[in-house]
Amino acid sequence: MGTTRCDCKQLSFLGLRSYARRHGITDIEELIRRTGCCTGCGTCRQHLEEFLRTGEVRYGDQAIKLPDLPG
Repeated sequence: MGTTRCDCKQLSFLGLRSYARRHGITDIEELIRRTGCCTGCGTCRQHLEEFLRTGEVRYGDQAIKLPDLPG
């Protein structure tokens, strides 16, 4: 099953993508360094990397495109 957030740090993928865009971050390592995402259990990292690359999260065989946050 896919995920849409970093549960350890309570950060949504939509919020993380918005933050990365606002701050010109294109590298996952820089996003991790600045936000602390993926530094708890690390389970979300592969899902976040895919989401940042494609805009989609996976639920089994189904890929779901998440919308951009307004503003």
